[in-house]
Amino acid sequence: MKWHNKWSLTNFGVFAIYWVRYLLAALALLWLTLLALVFLQQDITSCPSGLLLQQKMTEAGDIEQLNTNLHSKKLERKDCLHFINELERLKNELLELQEENKQLKKVVSIRDFRPVQPDQFLIHKPPAENLASDYGGADSGLKKVAPLVVAAEQRLLGQLYSKEHEEARRNLQNNIWELFLRISSQEFGKLIGNKNNDILKQQFEHILTQTRILSFVDRAPEWHKKVLDKIADRIKESLFKLQNPSDCKNAKFLVCELNKGCGFGCQIHHVTYCLIMAAASNRTLVLERDGSSWRYSENGWNAAFLPIGKCSWSEHISNNVHIEPFNGLSQSAKIVRLPIVDVLLSKPKQLPLAFPSQFSDLLLMHHSFPPAFFIGHLLNFLMRENEEVNKFVMKAKEKIPFHLGPVVGLQIRRTDKVGTEAAFHKLEEYMEWADLWFRIEKRRLNFPLLPKRVFIATDDPSVITEAREKYGHNGWLIFGNDEIANGAKPNTRYTDRSLLGVIADVRLLAECSYIVCTFSSQVCRIGYELMQTRVGDAGNDIHSIDDIYYFGGQSAHEMEIIDGFKAENDEQIDLNKGDIIGIAGNHWNGWSMGKNKRTGRSGLFPSFLAREKWIIEDFPIFEK
Repeated sequence: MKWHNKWSLTNFGVFAIYWVRYLLAALALLWLTLLALVFLQQDITSCPSGLLLQQKMTEAGDIEQLNTNLHSKKLERKDCLHFINELERLKNELLELQEENKQLKKVVSIRDFRPVQPDQFLIHKPPAENLASDYGGADSGLKKVAPLVVAAEQRLLGQLYSKEHEEARRNLQNNIWELFLRISSQEFGKLIGNKNNDILKQQFEHILTQTRILSFVDRAPEWHKKVLDKIADRIKESLFKLQNPSDCKNAKFLVCELNKGCGFGCQIHHVTYCLIMAAASNRTLVLERDGSSWRYSENGWNAAFLPIGKCSWSEHISNNVHIEPFNGLSQSAKIVRLPIVDVLLSKPKQLPLAFPSQFSDLLLMHHSFPPAFFIGHLLNFLMRENEEVNKFVMKAKEKIPFHLGPVVGLQIRRTDKVGTEAAFHKLEEYMEWADLWFRIEKRRLNFPLLPKRVFIATDDPSVITEAREKYGHNGWLIFGNDEIANGAKPNTRYTDRSLLGVIADVRLLAECSYIVCTFSSQVCRIGYELMQTRVGDAGNDIHSIDDIYYFGGQSAHEMEIIDGFKAENDEQIDLNKGDIIGIAGNHWNGWSMGKNKRTGRSGLFPSFLAREKWIIEDFPIFEK
């Protein structure tokens, strides 16, 4: 490749220095975090940290004796041991990232650069303009400027950030988050004293801020979104082709009964399951009776959404006397009826939380939780609103100033769920996590985020009133639609008014910068899934105060253990490195519940020891 005649050594030097500066800044950031962790470890005077450090330097016999002594201590001393081990793991991961950055510095050499016009590289934006850019701001009094990252930079980013690098960064971020949850727990506060714990939490908030800053270095979210948008286009095009065959008479169909006996979120997820099975079996999905008997509206599915395809039940299926029951993906029958997922005799591997092998490597590089991204785009395809519903949603959106800065969405489910499927959680629990997010963002941007804007989606209008009374005059701005909340009550839930309200709620939640909710709520999960279609990688832009993410009827959610653990009481389970755990839940206090497939025992284990065991399967419709 010949050098451009106008490319001067001076311009090239500026370009090289520009990139080396970024790499050195990233390296300095990692060292800063490492030093903070070392200082934090030394600050925990109530834990036997000195003993643990000495333990590493003693001979084998001495180590055995020290372990014996440790196991004879009180329970809280054992708990400190896990805390220190977790700090050690975090430091090791930081050192791994440091080593990779050294390798990256070698990559950024003269021979690796290509001629680029100097005027392609624009100056950094000041904090106020960063705010508008990060949150899609417009008409906010904050000036718009051209984006920092141009095509040439994005090509370089593609060379610099490998899948392994991004996975290591996310693992580090998740480990720090789990450790923060551990020190934030009441149990740990009692162990070391509330005053010491407050200092620890403050230190960890700064470390969480640094990890968030790290994820924004080099405008990486824009790079991720660019790639994820291409994957999204591929999903959408493949679904459109599947649902609109050239000749419906020759198509193979999968029939889906719309009315599963449950609420809106459950029914929408049921239709999403049907679409997943259609994509896995390469069959065109058709709603039975074209969704005309949907319990949410007397006008059926089309009262809210566009038809899911051009082939209709009335024209192509209703008079066909032979509809075969579903018994696998390889059936040859022209028409197959799919039952609800709860009664499937054999579950195909493509059920959630699986995602397509056709673009799995890209998803693992660019998204922190690929199953939510994949499901979100299937949902978005199904939930294409008709004109009337779209106008209602847009009108509701206009009442919330998303353009002025970040909005945190709270989805607070009460009424019929409380005491049956979910526990009661006070408003303060939701607001606590919202406030934490605002504090971290304020530090990241170095810019005040006032007022702190919160949107509340709920089936109990008194929650909105309570929030305005308690927080409305204390630096918060509360948004919520009392009319929609009233329509979500159980006695009015199956009406057109309620249908419009819940659709607006999930769309508005998806517009938020962060969501606090309970994953036990289907509406919460839909908002989170749809958020992925707008942001790109929003896998970590949520906090659930009860369950981990799940999809009803999913395949077993399994995780792999990265290090051994010895149970210290009957509530805990032993782990060996490489064990596979069927995950049952995260207690958000540093501990998770699961079943060890090797031993068959169920119990608690340290959350930071588990990594996702992704389910990656072929989906024929996504083949190029």
